[in-house]
Amino acid sequence: MNTAATRAAIRRASQQARNAMQVLDHEGLGALQAMYADAADAVRAAIRAKVDGSDMVPVANLRDLLRQIEDLLVELGTKRDALLAQGLSDAAALGVRPFTMQGVAGVGSTGNAQAVLTSAAAMSINQEAVQFVQSFTAADGLTLSDRLWRLDQGAKEVLGRAIGQAVVSGWDASKAAAQFMYAGEKISLDLAARIKGAKLDGLLRTADLLTGDGGEVWKADRVFRTEINRAHGTAYMSAAGKTPGFVGFKFLLSPRHPQHDICDLLAAQNLYGLGPGVYPSADKCPWPAHPNTLSFVVMVFADEVTAADRTGKETVTDAMGRMSPTVREGILGVQKSALNDAGQIKPWMIRSPLAAVKARLARTGGGTAA
Repeated sequence: MNTAATRAAIRRASQQARNAMQVLDHEGLGALQAMYADAADAVRAAIRAKVDGSDMVPVANLRDLLRQIEDLLVELGTKRDALLAQGLSDAAALGVRPFTMQGVAGVGSTGNAQAVLTSAAAMSINQEAVQFVQSFTAADGLTLSDRLWRLDQGAKEVLGRAIGQAVVSGWDASKAAAQFMYAGEKISLDLAARIKGAKLDGLLRTADLLTGDGGEVWKADRVFRTEINRAHGTAYMSAAGKTPGFVGFKFLLSPRHPQHDICDLLAAQNLYGLGPGVYPSADKCPWPAHPNTLSFVVMVFADEVTAADRTGKETVTDAMGRMSPTVREGILGVQKSALNDAGQIKPWMIRSPLAAVKARLARTGGGTAA
């Protein structure tokens, strides 16, 4: 099975799968954003239905309005979760595809190219990868279901608070303004602003909290991208590990890699003598390096490891020394980069928060906590 034709087919099919993942990511995020936009429109419609002749929502109508909005957000969460579930399954399927007959044939392979996995084995890996993502507990102690629950609660809280405060504050301000006007006194800018915020236009803008920059959809995007990529990589690495000739995984920077960060180091260091960014197993491979990652892994065959790769084995410190100052700053941040240049950053500190590094240096006399 470990023929040149098979290896070539798997390489091409792996690239094809990465391309398909970028399409899945783009289409999935587009669908997610459309869901949140629809929900924002529904929130606006609910608000319009509750305003009275003063162009404000009466306090007596507020409880019912907030209940309607909560129902809309529950519906949004259900649709979002279904989209994510489908995305996980599709991403995992793309992960195993390069090792199936479908994947080999899909890149136009001929000759003696063979599949590594049967359809049943591929399906099993697919399902195991999805289950792994669903049960995976990250460093912050949260599982996927925890994150989805937080998305739901966060949206309810931010919208409920914004609308509730605007309505109540607006009516209080309106009453105070009426008293000032009756007494012939000028209305303060603060009162005028609170009344304006409670008017229909101001209330409608609260729905932008779902779709604006840094808003609820941005948080959902982050979870979606992180977890479908995790499903893809998990399935891919599981299938690759069963492939004859497998020797490791290469950490690949995405063509869309936006700025220098820890991924630059992980894709460049040759810690095992297998080549830059190549790690001998899934356990040793530091992918994914962070949430919302755009990077991938690709399997490396034994015949791809060169003599230069083997003699070029290095330490993390060696690899950092090869980075340009600009890249080092992207990896470490300005202050940690300066500490690194001063010889104070140990390999295990590279991914530690700056505050933790400063505290350790202060305790060991290697620096100050200032």
